[in-house]
Amino acid sequence: MSKPFARLFETENGQILVKVDSDQDGVPEVRFYTSPPGLGVCSSSFLFEDSDSGWERARKFFDTVDKELAIDATKAIFGMARELTGEAA
Repeated sequence: MSKPFARLFETENGQILVKVDSDQDGVPEVRFYTSPPGLGVCSSSFLFEDSDSGWERARKFFDTVDKELAIDATKAIFGMARELTGEAA
């Protein structure tokens, strides 16, 4: 059975998608996607070392992500959206 590579959380601010993947250079990352009011889909990520152990750490971090951590990880996105658009999240 394959391991999950994404999780979707429903929050009072909307959906948060969390995905373990690689960036454009192949570096392992865990990326958080959300859509704050007034903006389209925005994302931020945690990067890991480009090695087998980096992939292992990225996977372990992804495995710990729950709804609370996803909300905490996207707070800065919602803060920037409020500053840019003047809309409340």
